[in-house]
Amino acid sequence: MKVRDLLSHIDTFAPFSLAEDWDNPGLMAGSYDAEVSRVGICLDAVSEAVIDAAENGCNVLLCHHPLIFRPLKNIDIDCEIGRTIYEALKRGVNIIAAHTNWDKADEGVNATLAELLKLSRLEPLGDFGLVGELEAKMSLKNFAEHIKSSWGLSRLDIYADTKIERVIFFVSRVALCGGSGAEFWRDAKNSGADIYLTADMKYHELIDATKAGLTIGLVNHGEMERASLPKLAEKVSLCGVQTKLIDVKALPSPLRL
Repeated sequence: MKVRDLLSHIDTFAPFSLAEDWDNPGLMAGSYDAEVSRVGICLDAVSEAVIDAAENGCNVLLCHHPLIFRPLKNIDIDCEIGRTIYEALKRGVNIIAAHTNWDKADEGVNATLAELLKLSRLEPLGDFGLVGELEAKMSLKNFAEHIKSSWGLSRLDIYADTKIERVIFFVSRVALCGGSGAEFWRDAKNSGADIYLTADMKYHELIDATKAGLTIGLVNHGEMERASLPKLAEKVSLCGVQTKLIDVKALPSPLRL
């Protein structure tokens, strides 16, 4: 199997046609004609992930976040992108990415997050997310613990305007969007969700959402999407290649002092 064949396999379960226009999935560095021996799976193609992949016998590194989003004017090995490309070419590691196509896939990021929470009766949320129902109503406190354990989170922040009478303290209907989903909070509100789970909401977006009566659960962007990597590895392995999860922790992550 060559890299181009692996990309064709990925296209069967996370079609590249699903990717947003601004996205850049596919080959980041390497050759379409390189033979695939073992595939490393990671969230971000940072230099540590490339080195770890090579040391684990992987000559392909499949990352969720593309290494290159904008045209490069130079390859400076003193910056992270340049250093990653240098390490990849030096060690014979081909870097590919499946980003918003994996977000939207039937078994991708959002579907995996919903499955881990055991949500049923799923409906689409905006262009990316999902809305579903819990098996049984849970207190907000218990649901927060359920999220953290199900997704392997180090932290979850809950925001709500407790002065509003309709603020929820029990959860049955859940909206979620893996990664940066701030723009979909109104869709979450209109869906009748008790809580909206996402990452990267700004201060004033939180004010608007909570003043509208929506409870927000904010998590680390990387930790949230990292929960889907075992599923991605499983899907890749169906084409007969060995996979290895490259456990570079979600970047960036806060210090716990």
